Order: sequence, then structure tokens, then C-alpha cells
Amino acid sequence: MAAQAAIDIQAVALPAPGTWEIDPSHTTVEFVARHLLTKVRGRFTSFSGAIEVAENPEDSSASVAIEAASIETHTQQRDDHLRSGDFLEAERFPKLTFRSTALRPTGPSTFELDGDLTIKDVTRAVTLDTEFLGTHDSPFGTQTASFSAKTEIDRGDWDMTWNVVIETGGLLVGKKVQIELEIEAVYKAE
Repeated sequence: MAAQAAIDIQAVALPAPGTWEIDPSHTTVEFVARHLLTKVRGRFTSFSGAIEVAENPEDSSASVAIEAASIETHTQQRDDHLRSGDFLEAERFPKLTFRSTALRPTGPSTFELDGDLTIKDVTRAVTLDTEFLGTHDSPFGTQTASFSAKTEIDRGDWDMTWNVVIETGGLLVGKKVQIELEIEAVYKAE
């Protein structure tokens, strides 16, 4: 079913009000962290979520659930360590969740999305710098909306403090983690 007409804000056509379900096959949930001096990139491969677009765009919301065990960095030993008690404790805490609490426009197609990020049953407030990229009709007869979002967290805020001091005095694993999302969401009929 086609979405309602889009909402125009500052000459930008925002997604139509309603539920937009995140499409996992066209969405990435990725992160970047320092290992020594280099950056290690990884992703979560199993997640679900939805964006509720309200008539008043500032009343819109988003929620996401991520399977902790789906973490992938292309190195099995590192992935197993990230799933362990030193980091995500994936068996004990199988899901990471995000629930938005506020949305503030920062430009015609950019927003700050505040929300609660829960990892290992610890919930902290985060702000995602978000950009709406547009809507389009897919070749499969659905209407989609695309977004980019990013934030940086300190993993210690979620009790992930494992580290090793290296000979030069630095740390093996950086404390800061950048989270990067590329989202494609499909309009769902009410």
C-alpha cells in the first residue's frame, strides 16, 4: 500500500506519517574502534526496528533491537572475544536496544535523535546525528525512506572496560566507539 503524502519542512519532503519498518537486507549497523593505532571496523548482522513518523515530525520516534551475538569483524577470534564477558556478554545479554526520546531538527534534512541505548542491561542517553536522505519507490512495489545516523560512545559507560596496556604505555583497545547506521525503511500499511 502506498504511503500518504510526504510532509514538507523547509522545502524538504519528509517521509509520510506512519510506520516505516527497517529493512535488514538494505541496512547496516556498523562500528569503528581503535586497536593500537589502526581502526577496526565491524558490524551487527541481525537486527530489527521501526521508525514511527508522526504528523508533527518532532513527535516521531525510532526503536531498534540488535542481536549481540551477530557481531562480526571478519576475525573469528576477535568476534568470540567481543561476544565474551570482557565485552558484550552475548549469552547473558542477547540484545542491544535503542529507543528514541526526542527529535530536534538541525537543518532542512538533518536531525539530532536522542535516545536510550541499552547494552548489558545498562541504559545511557545518546544522541545520533541523523540525516534524512529521501524516499523512493522500490522496484518491488514498496515505498522506502533512507537515513544515515552516527554517534560516538565510550564503551566504559556500558561496563566494557577490558584492555591491555602496551609497552609504549598506550592501550590495546580504544575507549571510544563510533557507531554508524545506513538505514532503509519500508512503509507499512496501518
